[in-house]
Amino acid sequence: MGGAEGDGAAEVLAEQLKGALEPTSVIVCIGQELAGDDAAGVAVGRAVAGELPWRVVEAGTAPESFLVKVAAAGPASVLLVDAAHFGGEPGEVRLLDAGEIAGPSPGTHGPSPAGFLALLNTMHPCRARILGIQPAAVEIGAPLSAPVRDAVERVVRALRLAAEVDLGRDPHRAH
Repeated sequence: MGGAEGDGAAEVLAEQLKGALEPTSVIVCIGQELAGDDAAGVAVGRAVAGELPWRVVEAGTAPESFLVKVAAAGPASVLLVDAAHFGGEPGEVRLLDAGEIAGPSPGTHGPSPAGFLALLNTMHPCRARILGIQPAAVEIGAPLSAPVRDAVERVVRALRLAAEVDLGRDPHRAH
């Protein structure tokens, strides 16, 4: 999912997310909201809070603090949403397998999400994916860059499409 793509990219991403998310999935949104593009995951979490059929956890920079809560939910799968350095263009979005982030952190705010996923796997084995957003700049006090802001909007749209949530409707009410 390139950085400059429009709604078509959101639709393609939504189809990918449908394959990654199950009814009991938990979405863990990670990021440092005071560090520019590192806030991407948190921005996604705030935008979709309360609208999706999946549990959404805004974990900030300490996802490990939410391990017990996530494991107790008994998810069939976990999706981490985070700014991640994977060599793409700023604002590019990639759905990564957990194994693709082993080793040094591609994350932008500290320990790799791989550590969180490894601990989660010991507490509650489940399928895990990472929805990474390539940052342009991670600087304290900076706002989201335009490409990452666009990517956040694309991810939010894709999650809503994957959930088949119509804008303006109550997502908990049958359509």
